[in-house]
Amino acid sequence: LVGMVMFLIFGVGGGFVNDFKMLLAIRVLFGISIGIMTPLSTSLIFDFVSDTHQRNKMMGIQGAVNQFGGLVFMGLSGILANISWRASFMCYAFVLVSILLTLMFMPSIPPYKKPAAGTVKKSMHWKVYVLSFFAIMIFANFFVVNTDLALFMQHEELGDAKDCGFALSVMRIPAIFAGIVLGWLMKRMKDWTVTFATLCMAAGYFIIAYSYSYSALMVGCLVIGVGGGISIPPLFTFVPRIVPPRQRTLGIAIVTLVAQLGQFVSPLYINMFVTGTDSSELRMRFIVAAITTIIIGFAVVAFASTISKKPITEEDGEPTLNKTN
Repeated sequence: LVGMVMFLIFGVGGGFVNDFKMLLAIRVLFGISIGIMTPLSTSLIFDFVSDTHQRNKMMGIQGAVNQFGGLVFMGLSGILANISWRASFMCYAFVLVSILLTLMFMPSIPPYKKPAAGTVKKSMHWKVYVLSFFAIMIFANFFVVNTDLALFMQHEELGDAKDCGFALSVMRIPAIFAGIVLGWLMKRMKDWTVTFATLCMAAGYFIIAYSYSYSALMVGCLVIGVGGGISIPPLFTFVPRIVPPRQRTLGIAIVTLVAQLGQFVSPLYINMFVTGTDSSELRMRFIVAAITTIIIGFAVVAFASTISKKPITEEDGEPTLNKTN
């Protein structure tokens, strides 16, 4: 609730300021509110849904709703911006619906019992940071299409800014449907789900890298959208298999925070391999992203074999290899 109230105040509040520095400060506080809400919204699924299949299904639905919301409110924001740039901030007022639903329907969660006197407080397991590395690399390579597509289309004369914006918006549609079927997919593919997602992303990047028409480029974007929609949620399901319940929220927060940094790391990472802007080098940027996602995908499934197959409980203590109790 604190996060949502902050989201409301500092989201809508941006439309009432006249000073750029004040607007920047408000956006920083707005970002903090998102940082509070995002890991908690994911952690609540683990708190309230005990069945693994239903939990995976809920994770997929959460991702699908996020993508759908982004698609709807991006369009709504554009419509309101035509009225006034201040009006576009009113989109954030829709969080009032979430606040009311939370107050009406979400049960209270009893606090965790304090550890017995003399109990040594355990630090976050190092494998959470390994998981965070996978998350940031997936995000970094997913955002290559967002940062490089416009320049690529302009250089290859495949479309203008409007066409690029349409292609990036359409990417959300397969991501929505991919999220809906995520539970079904994870039930069958299990730890290979992330690998499947990264292979989809890689296939999409290869299609774009070798495309010479707008229609082929659109196909590549759609395939990337499928992979992007199902790549991150399965990573969160690894957190309960690494740390006990009292550390889940923090563990998810760490993975989420590091993953979000991927959009800033994205151009820096690709520039390590390709810096030019001619045709072959622009195409090579997508190929680098494709190869990286393939490597990360198989690294994730190898990592999954080193952690518990079931969620860790408070009584389990330190997770062990393939522990099942």
